[in-house]
Amino acid sequence: MKNKWKTLLSAAFLSTAVPMAAVAQGGPLKILVLDDMSGIFAANGGPGTLLAVQMAVEDAGGKVLGRPIEIVQADHQNKPDVGSAQAQRYIQEQGIRAMTLGGSSAVGLAAQARAAEAKVFTLASGAYAPNFSEAQCSPYGFQFAPSTQELSRAVTTRIVGEGKKTWYLIAADYVFGHTLIADATKSIQAAGGKVLGQTLHPLNSNDMASALLTAQGSGADIIGLANAGTDLETTVKQAGQFGVGGKLAAMMVYENNIEALTLAASKGMRMSVSTYWDLNDKTRALAKRMMAKNGGKTPTMGHMGAYGAVTHYLEAVKAAGTEDPDKVAAKMRELPITTGIWENPRIQANGRVTYDMLLVEVKTPAESKGPNDLYKIVAKIPAEGLFRTAKESGCPFVK
Repeated sequence: MKNKWKTLLSAAFLSTAVPMAAVAQGGPLKILVLDDMSGIFAANGGPGTLLAVQMAVEDAGGKVLGRPIEIVQADHQNKPDVGSAQAQRYIQEQGIRAMTLGGSSAVGLAAQARAAEAKVFTLASGAYAPNFSEAQCSPYGFQFAPSTQELSRAVTTRIVGEGKKTWYLIAADYVFGHTLIADATKSIQAAGGKVLGQTLHPLNSNDMASALLTAQGSGADIIGLANAGTDLETTVKQAGQFGVGGKLAAMMVYENNIEALTLAASKGMRMSVSTYWDLNDKTRALAKRMMAKNGGKTPTMGHMGAYGAVTHYLEAVKAAGTEDPDKVAAKMRELPITTGIWENPRIQANGRVTYDMLLVEVKTPAESKGPNDLYKIVAKIPAEGLFRTAKESGCPFVK
């Protein structure tokens, strides 16, 4: 009886020690959408990203390797400690095998660190700090969103080349803003321009007057905006009030920001994007389906990217014929990306997805043919020379 009791205790201990990922092998394959669902970046990704992931799963048939695919979601509130705890909880308690990352880059990086330890895939579709595929990379991490380097290079190089050489930069005071302003400065200087000054502002600011007045007083040709979401919208609105709207160049703009600002307020503003819903037949077909399910709202590059990222991940799982993380990661890098969302895409050894970037300009109200017709594509900028190579990235696992 004593030995039987020991055996029961041992069995109970072993059952509690088995990771949820292992327990979940016979159940659904779970994907977590970890994003800002209700804060300042929610319209950029958030519920729209959740919809995009749902559509990717539906288009994959709802199953992979004979197992149903289940989507779960969490609102990280743009707080790194919250996002890290959520990632850990969903890994341990629900055995998720992949997560999309959007909203604050600081949150995404904290979540990616947790996921890497558990060999869980991170698909950064709305996270823009270069760290995701550089110093803080993961063997199971893939950055589909452009980083601050590509966003800034694509805009600044072209504008400096047109003769507007002096810049004043306004940036949000957190990891995304810091890296974007640093990359923009390097790009401007490399192109022969000069940064006359910069101002950092708190996240979710409602008054940009001081920053704009300082930028105006600098006499700079261009006021570069290294912020996003409602911070960007506030800056653009107040820039118009101060008469400097025509000097703006933004490095991180979503379609919903332009819609909130209106074409009249943002016409002529230039920015770089990874993709646009009206890029080609495939993007148009996907976007029209998204619009039909989302009240006609224009899908952002983050939404389109989430669809493409999850589609590629599921294709890799299917092609690998197993959920083994190392085999799936190898397939992720090996398989071509076929969704048509990006121009000439490929995946580097460090998980960085590269593609030709688009330089776009906001249309005037007269140029626009409808509520979703926001941009005209000014130029396509080749990936080569725009993205850092895997060897240059500093990613620790790249040999």
